[in-house]
Amino acid sequence: MPRAARSRTALVLTATLAVAVTLLSGCAEEKKPSAASKVRPETCFGVFTPDELAPLLGTGDEVTVDSPFDVELNAQRRGVTCNIYVDGKSGVLADATWQPLGRGFPPLPDTANAESIPAVENGKVWNAGAVAGITCKRAEDSFEMALGLSGTVDGKPDETRRLLAELMKKYVDRAKQQNRCTG
Repeated sequence: MPRAARSRTALVLTATLAVAVTLLSGCAEEKKPSAASKVRPETCFGVFTPDELAPLLGTGDEVTVDSPFDVELNAQRRGVTCNIYVDGKSGVLADATWQPLGRGFPPLPDTANAESIPAVENGKVWNAGAVAGITCKRAEDSFEMALGLSGTVDGKPDETRRLLAELMKKYVDRAKQQNRCTG
């Protein structure tokens, strides 16, 4: 084989080898899948979808959901909690607490730097959480519910606030619906 042909062959083989190494190293560094892909379609009391929770859950290999089916409360069932763990760490926490009518809701500490959530009764949001205090009026009995959500979008406090405010609106609506609140 002439020298020029060997040089071209060597160049082609080197280039092919470089492309193969690049492609294979890319395979070895694949991103972990979204932890939300391992969450059932309607989770945390049947309120949230995996797509809604994905930014809060991030990525991970092992996802565990600890949650009852619904958020229905009464004097005997005074509270429920949903905790979604990603690789052993809490990714999202949602809770609801029943309390007698007229008790009111404690204010958040000033250090929370909380903002009101428009259209959410007693709704507040901050960098790592959101709360709402709602009155559930029913013919047979009325009560108050304190709802809480916590989680963060890694390194994005403004995105966390926006997302938690959106999720709290949905949470309040679904909690009222499941508890058959008329007002």
